[in-house]
Amino acid sequence: MLRVGILGCGTVAAKVADSLKGNKNVVIEGVASRERNKAKKFAALHCPDAKVFTGYEKLASSKDIDLVYIATPNTYHYEHAIMCIKEYKNILVEKPFAMSKAEADSIFFEAKNRNVFVAEAMWTSYLPLHKQIIEWIGKGRIGSVKYVSANLGYDIANVPRLNSPVLGGGSYLDLGVYTTNFALSFMGDDIKVARVFARKLSSGIDRDTTYSLESEDGSILGNFYVTMCADTDKDGVITGERGKIKITNINNYRRIGLFSKDDALLEQIEAEKDYNHGYVHEFESCAKAISKGLIQAPEMPWSRTVSIARINDTIRSMM
Repeated sequence: MLRVGILGCGTVAAKVADSLKGNKNVVIEGVASRERNKAKKFAALHCPDAKVFTGYEKLASSKDIDLVYIATPNTYHYEHAIMCIKEYKNILVEKPFAMSKAEADSIFFEAKNRNVFVAEAMWTSYLPLHKQIIEWIGKGRIGSVKYVSANLGYDIANVPRLNSPVLGGGSYLDLGVYTTNFALSFMGDDIKVARVFARKLSSGIDRDTTYSLESEDGSILGNFYVTMCADTDKDGVITGERGKIKITNINNYRRIGLFSKDDALLEQIEAEKDYNHGYVHEFESCAKAISKGLIQAPEMPWSRTVSIARINDTIRSMM
């Protein structure tokens, strides 16, 4: 049984806690907030058996916690990750993992020195349908990948943290990490940023961003769009020499379809009925990896997280 401590009591943390209710492999042992009343309210609503910690340091040092799930605002991920690692605590860090490649490199350096498990909570990479797509491509079902496209947009411009540069707001850091991970998953890690166009608010953060990625050898092109000002279809397509794969909702796979070159449907798989509780897969992956003595999750190795951080740095510098 993996005993989890939740550090930060926001919206995503609540969804995660709800998805773990009744799980036989993972249990929420504790929750922490700077404000005790906030932590108590969170626990009462989402994990009533969890211990309430006032202050993140107390949770990080608790001997009853095996893994800390860091769900604080983006700009605090580095600070809280280092704090937990220095307590020899395994961690699962919400996306975006860090605010820069330098921060990501530092976290992994400290984790390697202390033999501590670290993974990015890019939950889509742990989903069964994501793994199925990788299997289709690996078996050559669509031939060599040539083009990848995806969009992800929500009408969430009124969310305070997304409008705060101090908290790492903006559409790209909140949503673009999903499209970039999507790209890396199917284009490979050896890709570069070819073009970026962002529309910014007066605060300097991006309301929407469109960008192109290209493999270093020029064989694969990808185009991506994210916005916090409109609900898009959230779909993605992976086009190969001999066919294509279409994904309904790249942020929470509902359906994947394998198509021939002339668009004939060859195979289609629907998501599990409880797809909204898909966060459970990343925690079970952590539990399995830790039980084997691993310090990385196979679904999100450190190299993938570093690649995302590298691309994030470049895209933000080109906005």
